[in-house]
Amino acid sequence: MAVSIQSFFEHYASALMSYSAEKISACYQTPLAIYSDQGIRFVNQMPEIVSFWKEAVKPYAAQKIQKAIPEILSGEQLSKSIFVSKVRWNNVDASGAAVMTETNFYILSEKDNELKISGLIIMNK
Repeated sequence: MAVSIQSFFEHYASALMSYSAEKISACYQTPLAIYSDQGIRFVNQMPEIVSFWKEAVKPYAAQKIQKAIPEILSGEQLSKSIFVSKVRWNNVDASGAAVMTETNFYILSEKDNELKISGLIIMNK
């Protein structure tokens, strides 16, 4: 694997802090499966991911989050190209004060020496 899980999430954090739906969406691939208490959703088109992130960045910007720090709680390689990782995001403002934390599971797929998010399990804890 050319890119480590840690490196991927640092790149993803940078994309998140760009507040650019296009840059964030570039970290995903389709089809994408999203699991949550609201059910399972399958996303088959990249424009759906971009549309989602155009709205999803707004609450983060409103909270004035300046840095998203990924803390990898677990990671496992399930096959040659499939990885699963549990990540806690520590989101801080410009002064370094904690704004919020959130934890999710990510299913990552490697293709052409590049990791992309192909599945997401949203935790509501």
